Amino acid sequence: MEELDLLKKDWKKQEANQPKLSYNDIDNMMLKKSSSLVKWVFYVSLLELGFGIAIVLLALLIQPDILNDSSMPSWLNWFFYATSAVVFYFIYKFYINYKKISTTSSIKDLMKNIMVTRRTVKHYVMYSLSVIAFTVCIAVPTGYIEGAGGMEVYSAEATLSQNLILAIATIIAACLVVAVFYGVYYLLYGLLTKKLKTNYKELQQLKSLK
Repeated sequence: MEELDLLKKDWKKQEANQPKLSYNDIDNMMLKKSSSLVKWVFYVSLLELGFGIAIVLLALLIQPDILNDSSMPSWLNWFFYATSAVVFYFIYKFYINYKKISTTSSIKDLMKNIMVTRRTVKHYVMYSLSVIAFTVCIAVPTGYIEGAGGMEVYSAEATLSQNLILAIATIIAACLVVAVFYGVYYLLYGLLTKKLKTNYKELQQLKSLK
């Protein structure tokens, strides 16, 4: 019994020496953690944009007249401009989300902003994968047409087997490319939003204790 009493006394001494955190201290820690995660989401989106711009510039260096190519339908240029505008919009939203979380002072607002940020990232990834799939579906038939000397595909002039083979090849290529980019997006954004989700759950528990 004496040994047990001694152990209890030692434990109480150690507990007394440990720093005690108030709810405000924990709030501030969670706020800084969440703000840092959203800031990284914003930085990653900027890096992705810079990578995309580098690819476009490289393509223009290799083929300077690509934008003036008369064989390309004009709607592809408009599609490129519209896609770029949407990407800039999402980057703006990431920045706004970061600013909101950095200036949040209550758990309720912080939880709300975390959910908004996760939703924005989800929509951005879905949009990007849709654009990638659409681009592949345009690029594969176009490459086939050029390789076949301008032969018509997906039309009555092409045989059923040619149309079928091209359709299957396009679907497979789109699925493979989307799968690769999904993995990349998961590493870039998925892990960050997963941590934000963990923060959200911890904030829920903290809110219930108050």
